Amino acid sequence: MASSWNKFYRGYVEEPGLEEVGDGIYAYLHHDGSWGLNNSGFVHSGHELAVIDTALTEDRTRLFREAMTRRSGVDKPQVLINTHHHSDHTFGNSVFDDACIVAHRLCRDAVVKQGLKPTDQDPIVPWGSLKVRPPQLLFDEKLELYVGDHRAELLFVGPAHTSNDIVVWLPEERVLFAGDVLFHDATPITHGGSTAGSVRALNTMKALDPRVIVPGHGTVCGPEVLDQWLGYFSFITDTAARTLDAGLSVLDAARQQDLGEYAEWQHPERFVLNLHRAYEELKNGPEAAFVDEAAAFDDMLRLNPSSYGHRIIKDREAYIDPYSSIERGDAPVRDPEA
Repeated sequence: MASSWNKFYRGYVEEPGLEEVGDGIYAYLHHDGSWGLNNSGFVHSGHELAVIDTALTEDRTRLFREAMTRRSGVDKPQVLINTHHHSDHTFGNSVFDDACIVAHRLCRDAVVKQGLKPTDQDPIVPWGSLKVRPPQLLFDEKLELYVGDHRAELLFVGPAHTSNDIVVWLPEERVLFAGDVLFHDATPITHGGSTAGSVRALNTMKALDPRVIVPGHGTVCGPEVLDQWLGYFSFITDTAARTLDAGLSVLDAARQQDLGEYAEWQHPERFVLNLHRAYEELKNGPEAAFVDEAAAFDDMLRLNPSSYGHRIIKDREAYIDPYSSIERGDAPVRDPEA
């Protein structure tokens, strides 16, 4: 379902910012963590630097790179880690064309298959000059990486949010970059991954005993959030078992279900995406389950027509004015001050 500004454009957010979560370890947080506003980060020691994820647009990624260089004093990272293939974490890969991209084996194919398709669906987003740059160094289960004095473990925990999720674990500092296996105060998205796999991934992360977690979206948090998410997935599974047995469609089940405490999380309507996955896993098993993504998103928009949309970074990011000639169907107009 292609978006248009008058349906899915949702205003501006403030510039993102850096938060130090360990000595030489930084989270780069995009406020408010909603659609397309992901987190990334970096680890540096001396002249060595590793980047964790990029951003949705060229400008956002360049803004991240500028902040990283100012703080670390290093302008050329050696390594870029992609935690999974989604556009908000990989579309900025070409901005780091001087770094080797590391990811799970399945991530490369997913990045190539995804291409730049989302740029056709959302003309309001200031995508910039994007190029597909897939991961180059691939692994299956675990990869150990040294960044100066820092030791990082890259661990495959998928399928969870997607088929190819990894987390970045710094055991000495007990800092965990969770990618989109975890959001903070926001509803998960698992229709393209696995509800059962998400539970396994959360338990894997819990066993690491992290001190600090950098989620894929939202603010930095502690390990107590893992239990909240495990509770949510129990809620999803229980709801799916009950409503599937009653013969309800996913959308009808979602409309009738009281979300309780989870209604306070950002984007509660994503419940229907997760319920699609839970239904399929109950009917066909986790490995054979398949969710029609377009149908799942259509159900989410039927549940809440205003649920999806992009925000634009105020002041620094070049943007398309939603009140310009795009309303009349003409070519989009860029901000002249950008």
